[in-house]
Amino acid sequence: MREEISPPKGFRDFPSEDEILRKEIFARIEKVFQKYGFDPIETPIVEKWETLAGKYSEEAENRLIWRFKLPYSDKEFGLRYDLTVPLARFIARFNPKLPFKRYQIGRVFRYEDPQKGRYREFWQCDVDIVGESSPLADAEVINVVVDVFEEFSFKNYTIKINDRRILREIFEKFLGINDYSTILKIYRTIDKLDKIGKEKVLLLLKELNLGEKVLKQIESFIDASKLSNEEIIRYLESFDSNEIKVAVEGLKTILDFSKKRERIRIDLSLVRGLDYYTGMIYEAIVEEPKIGSLSGGGRYDDLIGIFTGNKIPAVGGSIGVERLIDAGLELGIFKKERKTYSKVGIVYTKEVDVKKVWEIADYLRSKEINTFVPFKGYSRILDGIRDLDKRGIKFALIVGRKEMEEGKLTLQNLVTRERFTVELEEIGKIVKG
Repeated sequence: MREEISPPKGFRDFPSEDEILRKEIFARIEKVFQKYGFDPIETPIVEKWETLAGKYSEEAENRLIWRFKLPYSDKEFGLRYDLTVPLARFIARFNPKLPFKRYQIGRVFRYEDPQKGRYREFWQCDVDIVGESSPLADAEVINVVVDVFEEFSFKNYTIKINDRRILREIFEKFLGINDYSTILKIYRTIDKLDKIGKEKVLLLLKELNLGEKVLKQIESFIDASKLSNEEIIRYLESFDSNEIKVAVEGLKTILDFSKKRERIRIDLSLVRGLDYYTGMIYEAIVEEPKIGSLSGGGRYDDLIGIFTGNKIPAVGGSIGVERLIDAGLELGIFKKERKTYSKVGIVYTKEVDVKKVWEIADYLRSKEINTFVPFKGYSRILDGIRDLDKRGIKFALIVGRKEMEEGKLTLQNLVTRERFTVELEEIGKIVKG
């Protein structure tokens, strides 16, 4: 493909067969969200820079957010990095009745290094519960994620859960790391565990000058993630900390109320890279293909208060739909089988009255039958059938001189090659059947 007509690196065009599949997947995810009582909202793709500034990690703000200033304006803007910070601004602006349950499906932008499952423009499918601090809200978000994976018949997925309060309490109280900026650097380093492996993570942690004793304790903490859920809970309950006890009770609630408890695994090495998380965090992965997390999120009880001036608890999750689609295609769960929404295409020859053809098409469309009509008649009926076949249209309605003279129409199934002589009123039953 010529470089000059390609979209920018990390951006994509979607031909019809891709877009039809994507819209079907979005619609099915949306139905899952709606079953749980979530309603849609929309926010702009462009936000004021001050809305985004200070809400993400240092790496995100310095390297990943699309930040820009227009040549004819002094104001700075940024493209949406996620859907969560715009939601926080939205809550402050509209002050909806709490608890507020919303979903949003939209584009976000990150200046990533493009690779499999990672793009610079991509779609997120988010659900959030605002104004509820109960771990039951956390459990519901996890169940929504479970239902999405079950909706698409994923068999090899795991949802890893942890709690930022556990991490912070252990690092501050038990490891003596009191500088919160250092704790955030530790989070971001451990967050790279799946990408670069344990040995490289430990090397990066060593650069933070934490001391050998602290490094050994962090390593043993990471290794504890290999234990079973029950063993990890017993391990955490051995700490003399009310904060950890509250967090553990939350994790136990999630396990107790999960629809698929066997899919949930407590992972103490899970940290999530964004700074705004305050409590429960999760990521969903599949064993194969190795494509990274397909869903992630958690509790962010302090973020909305930055905009409102008062603390409003919130928890949410995001379906990484791009990776979900890529993984589903590789696993054979999704197939690009449809090139068009058109059910019927009309094949007519040049001697046929075009106005009559349009009347037939109008009738079919009035019966909710998507109908494709060429603007010029074909030289031969066979040319029209071949054209519709290439377009992926299943049925050809043949309107030639013979059909016009006899007052009958010929309907051909282009998959099975069966032909039917039909009245116009009978077509719907065959096509929809």
